[in-house]
Amino acid sequence: MVTVGTWNVRTLWAAGKLELLRNEMKRYKYDIIGISEVRWTGQGETSNGDSIWCGESNTHTKGVGMLLSVKARKALLSYNPINSRLITARFTATPFNLTVINVYAPTSEASMDDMEKFYDNLEEAVANTPKKDILIITGDWNAKVGDNNTGWEPVMGKYGYGTRNERGEQLLEFATSHNLFICNTAFQQKPNRKWTWESPDGIHKNMIDLILIQNRWKSSVINCRTFQGADISSDHSLVLCNIKLKLKNLTNKPKQSLRLDTNQLKNQATRNNFQTQLEQQLNSLDTNCNIDEHASQIKQAIEQAIKASLRYNPTQNYMGGAQIVRGGQQGAGIASTNIWKVPFSSPNRNGPW
Repeated sequence: MVTVGTWNVRTLWAAGKLELLRNEMKRYKYDIIGISEVRWTGQGETSNGDSIWCGESNTHTKGVGMLLSVKARKALLSYNPINSRLITARFTATPFNLTVINVYAPTSEASMDDMEKFYDNLEEAVANTPKKDILIITGDWNAKVGDNNTGWEPVMGKYGYGTRNERGEQLLEFATSHNLFICNTAFQQKPNRKWTWESPDGIHKNMIDLILIQNRWKSSVINCRTFQGADISSDHSLVLCNIKLKLKNLTNKPKQSLRLDTNQLKNQATRNNFQTQLEQQLNSLDTNCNIDEHASQIKQAIEQAIKASLRYNPTQNYMGGAQIVRGGQQGAGIASTNIWKVPFSSPNRNGPW
């Protein structure tokens, strides 16, 4: 079973915030969590590889990423930090490889041009996903699909929440054009297991953090619900979705050879970017370790900061741009037809979901 989730954390650009996220997620069983509003600059991955992200170049706004379990890290084939609203990752899995796209859609105050640009980029990411891959899209859509699925039965179930708005209509049209289904609406739940956002006064609640999967795989979804107990000082709630898939460990993983041009550090802007990246990497280090482990983490942090700051000749990306390859094989897609049903279990404060 694979557990995919989405959470708008409002920011990770604060001392200890990433460690808080890691500790909070220890209470739940998860594999891949799409993170919105990371607010880190640049792009890259943390020193231990449990987080990948893409943000703005210079401002601590927007930003998307993914938090990966140990199992997901071992299955990661590649990832593509497209922009501060879109990031994709590809994993080796059974019965087919898995592509996850995490999004942070513009808010209701954004212009139509911003919305069109967002959906254009998303359309391109979907179009360039390998056809045999299982596609899942997670994220904060800033869209309300409502609780009435009349006329939209192929893309949403009977158990939505609230009233649909214009952005919700746009999302449903997108889902229809790509044969996607909104997992949040598939299961009868208590209201507090549906809504994902709450206003500061507690009066208004909406379901805007959604997980979509291809229609042909919706029967593999065991459950999808919100967890109000997860806390990271955000007005959004954690959403988790259990799916009958299996991540596989990569085999024959060669070390990637990167040719980095260190002469770029002669440029002041590049040096500033490197310094910012290094600070972010060092802030994410685990301090509960011995001196040897800490030294190793510092070394990895420097390496990650260099890779995030300097240009190199990357492999051609299946998404049409530059991807960061983590594994040796791209895979044909089919690995096995052996999938099985794992009973859904509720989380508790003493064990995983």
